[in-house]
Amino acid sequence: MKKWFACLAVAGLLFSAGVGVSYAESWYALDTDQNGRTGYIDNDSVDKNDARATLRLKIVDPNGDHSIYTMTFNRADKTVQLIDVTTYNPQGYMIGSETLANTKVQIQEGSNLDHVYHLIW
Repeated sequence: MKKWFACLAVAGLLFSAGVGVSYAESWYALDTDQNGRTGYIDNDSVDKNDARATLRLKIVDPNGDHSIYTMTFNRADKTVQLIDVTTYNPQGYMIGSETLANTKVQIQEGSNLDHVYHLIW
């Protein structure tokens, strides 16, 4: 019986200390565009090889709303496939979410996406 209480006490201590599921985010700041929006790459989400890279990109509007996009860059044809987007208000509450199936964009030279493309490769 003492072992049972000891196990419960340890489990309670671990959970109260915050040990559990963790979603690490390490945001790398990008430039702010002419509309006042700032971009960030979640370095912890980057999964890349020589041909493709998947990552999360956060765009923060001047009013504090922000959207987090999941996207896959294709190195060979210099395109980006938008996978999904989730939008949050300034307090961090989700206000929308959408799957963006089949949304493939050609990356234009000198664009913000081109800047991200060159950071990857």
